[in-house]
Amino acid sequence: MVMDAVNSILALLLLIATGYYITGKSWFGQGGANLISKLTMQLVIPCYMFYNVLDTCSSRQDLLEMVSSTPVPMGIILADLALGLVLATLLRIERFRQGVFVNVIAFSNTTIIGFPVVEQIFGAQALPTAMIYYMGNTILFWTVGVWLLQRSNPGEKRAITLKERVKKLLPPPMIGLLLGMAVVVLNLPLPGFFEQGLSMMKSATTPLCMLFIGSIIRQSGLKSLYPTKDMLSIVGVRFLVVPLMVFGLLAILPYDLQTKQVFFILATMPAMTQLGIMSKECGSDYEFAAAAITVTTTLSMVAIPIYVYVVSFL
Repeated sequence: MVMDAVNSILALLLLIATGYYITGKSWFGQGGANLISKLTMQLVIPCYMFYNVLDTCSSRQDLLEMVSSTPVPMGIILADLALGLVLATLLRIERFRQGVFVNVIAFSNTTIIGFPVVEQIFGAQALPTAMIYYMGNTILFWTVGVWLLQRSNPGEKRAITLKERVKKLLPPPMIGLLLGMAVVVLNLPLPGFFEQGLSMMKSATTPLCMLFIGSIIRQSGLKSLYPTKDMLSIVGVRFLVVPLMVFGLLAILPYDLQTKQVFFILATMPAMTQLGIMSKECGSDYEFAAAAITVTTTLSMVAIPIYVYVVSFL
């Protein structure tokens, strides 16, 4: 069980290393990194979001039950966001990277690492519960999380038009999620070839995100992985403070044991892979984001076995 989780993380690190390697080739370079960023953000992740809703919710009732249960994980994530904002001020984190700092603390990699870990520990019957946390994590990331990244942009401030506000509130991934929910609510039949194409597109999400992160690390240099004050702060908060706080919150909630355990595991996963791409899109400190994703993902190999043991005490 633990080795399966470690193998999943090692596979991600291998993809990151591949992205690092190919960025040094003349045929890839900055142009290749930009292409991956746009392709993933504008097409692949929206398809991923759309397909996940259809795959998890077979009926309107399933969707309704899932949506009605999201306030609990949202409450956990909002508490993490509040913690991150307070610490960003106390630790004097530069404004350029404050959005990244708070996002790393609050939002976790629920799908690429979290779902496989949950399935290995609790079985496939726990995945609907995992999807509840995923919904809360996703909705808050693409609204509050992205807004924090945009706020950290050191560029020139100007008046934002209504069209731009709507566009920022509804980025392509959020549109994919909402379209998937609409298809379920309206019970719209989809052609088999369409669903198969979406499934193929979904499978490209993780490799593209990891290649992009490796590319950013190559461009910024390995010095970005050095244990700076900000990076050490993230490691301490993400792997010590957040698990303790989430454990305390879940211990007092009136939920069944497995729900608490699934929420704890997902809340303590490493930083979201999409954060690297969105940091670049929003003009935030994407080099720091890529480094934070790599560091937290690597340290998860040690932390996940400990978390598997800790959940037995909930």
